[in-house]
Amino acid sequence: MDIFLTIIQYVGAVSFTISATIYAIHKRADIIGALVFSLLTCFGGGAIRDIVLGQLPPQILVSRDAHYLALVSIGVCLVCYHFGFFKKIARFADRHQHSFLIEFTDSLGLASFTVSGLEIAIEYGKTGFVILVFAGCITGVGGGILRDICSAEIPSVFKKHIYLIPVIIASAFFALTYDKIPEILSVIIACVIIISIRMLAFKFKWNLPIPRAENKEQGENETQNN
Repeated sequence: MDIFLTIIQYVGAVSFTISATIYAIHKRADIIGALVFSLLTCFGGGAIRDIVLGQLPPQILVSRDAHYLALVSIGVCLVCYHFGFFKKIARFADRHQHSFLIEFTDSLGLASFTVSGLEIAIEYGKTGFVILVFAGCITGVGGGILRDICSAEIPSVFKKHIYLIPVIIASAFFALTYDKIPEILSVIIACVIIISIRMLAFKFKWNLPIPRAENKEQGENETQNN
């Protein structure tokens, strides 16, 4: 299971780094900005999880595996950023900010980090239902929230697409089943839940209800912003 968890973390780190780097290019961030966005997306949620669960200092500061993971993220970010300019990914990001590539890599990273957060919480001995759901959710979406805050935006998890809901469902499923069925099966099903709901939401443009604009001009502005 340890090897499987390590693979999941690396898959999640690479996936989140790709989506975060394209996001940084879209925001016209320089290379330092791209690195910060990538590291925040990958490790921000885990740091919050560790602080809340009382595991200090956070893993990212003391774990050799986390350091290797951070180096992989930095390497992937540098490669993506370099080819982003020379192969005009910046223009692609402008036109297709929510393209299949971005949504799929982000969903893959979301699923990977959510289940890794659940597994790490169990390693800490935190097995309560609420604690596990919190650990999965904050590990999955916390980094993206910090990234959006740093780019002066309302976090996309709070305004676009079905994002947090599949994480809650998957985390709850895992918390209820990990000790009743093979744990690896719980992990796989949790990942499938997240990726399936996210990609269906992308394909069919599912969104949670938001307040209607009070006037036509405001509605047009909101449409342009989205």
